[in-house]
Amino acid sequence: MTSIDPFSHLRKPTWLDRIQALVEVILLAGLFSSVLASVAFSIAGSEEHSVVQDASTIARFVLLEAFITLVLLAIILHLNQQRLRDLGLDWNRWIANVAWGVALIPVLFVLNLLVSVGFRILLPQYHLERNPLMETIQTPQQLGLFLVAVLIAGGIKEELQRAFILTRFRDHLGGVGVGLILWSIAFGAGHYLQGLQGAVAAGLFGFLFGLLYLIRGSLVAPIVAHGLYDVVALLGYWYLRGKA
Repeated sequence: MTSIDPFSHLRKPTWLDRIQALVEVILLAGLFSSVLASVAFSIAGSEEHSVVQDASTIARFVLLEAFITLVLLAIILHLNQQRLRDLGLDWNRWIANVAWGVALIPVLFVLNLLVSVGFRILLPQYHLERNPLMETIQTPQQLGLFLVAVLIAGGIKEELQRAFILTRFRDHLGGVGVGLILWSIAFGAGHYLQGLQGAVAAGLFGFLFGLLYLIRGSLVAPIVAHGLYDVVALLGYWYLRGKA
């Protein structure tokens, strides 16, 4: 499989193509699935404060939102006669792609450190020593549930979501470069619950995941990088929090 070519177009998109692509991007951007997940939690009797303060509830909400997004993705791909393979989910050159994903992990930790130092110096009022979402994890059971959530919602759902949106921008909405920048900003904004510092770091991470996807032409590398980074970060927090 060759790398994704941002300049490859089978035909010039029509306005109908652009409108359809825009609607699909909006549907998969996360707002719609978050609203549906919130409605489901409301029906189930979950109170709003518990959703953002209790680790188990946060993880269940994230998993439900991921499930809704993946179902929407499957429906849209089916209606367009596309497969996950068309987004780059295959195992061609998987060893090299896994290696690229693993190699990105230390870069992400360094970048996270640089963002933290930058906020401490330039925007101390927004600087956070700890991730507020991680602070909600209090038991090994909650840690285990969070690990499952970050692997499915972060490593898998968010990378499939990113790949779909980037390909729609590539083919119909002004180019993959525009899509990468806009979606990285939106991705960071979607992590604002982790504070401004967390949102900036997430936006930069999203840019790197998207860039890796475009360079490799495969979802394996960003899925490995995203999933493993989240797992290592969570385990590091859990085992080192009492020593900080």
